[in-house]
Amino acid sequence: MSTKNAAPAKATTTKPHPSSAAPAVTTAATTPPPGPMVRAEAVTGIGNVVTDEKGMTLYSFGKDQANPSKWTCAGSCTKTWTPVITEGSVQTSGVDKSLLGTVHRDGKPQLTLAGWPLYRYVGDTAAGQVNGQGKDKEWYAITPTGRK
Repeated sequence: MSTKNAAPAKATTTKPHPSSAAPAVTTAATTPPPGPMVRAEAVTGIGNVVTDEKGMTLYSFGKDQANPSKWTCAGSCTKTWTPVITEGSVQTSGVDKSLLGTVHRDGKPQLTLAGWPLYRYVGDTAAGQVNGQGKDKEWYAITPTGRK
C-alpha cells in the first residue's frame, strides 16, 4: 500500500462552542461559605453590645472564666442560654477580631470574646432585644471589648 498520494494530515484545534462549555463549578475548597458574623451595635439604654449576624444580643456568664477560657453553663442552663457554636472563621464589624477565640464544648468550638464564652438568650425573640441583661446578676450583654 502506497501513501505517496495521501494528503498530509493537518493539525487542527477545535474550540468548544460557548453554549456547550462546561459550567464553572465552585467548591467549598475554593470559596468557603461566609462564617458567622459578630458586630457592635448600639442598644438604647445600654450602649454598644455585640450581636450575631441576625442582630441577636450575645451574652457572657459571670460564673465562666475568661483566662483561661472556661464555660460553666451546662445541662438545663444551655436550654435558656444557648452557647454560640462556630465552625470556621468569624466575620466582624466593630469588634476587634484579635479578641475572638474559641473554647471546646463537647467537641465543638464555642465562640469567645476576650476569653469569655458567648451565649444567646432564648428570651430575646427579636433583633436588638436585651431581655437577658442582668439576669440572676450573672448574665450581661457583652461589649465589643469583652466587658459586661
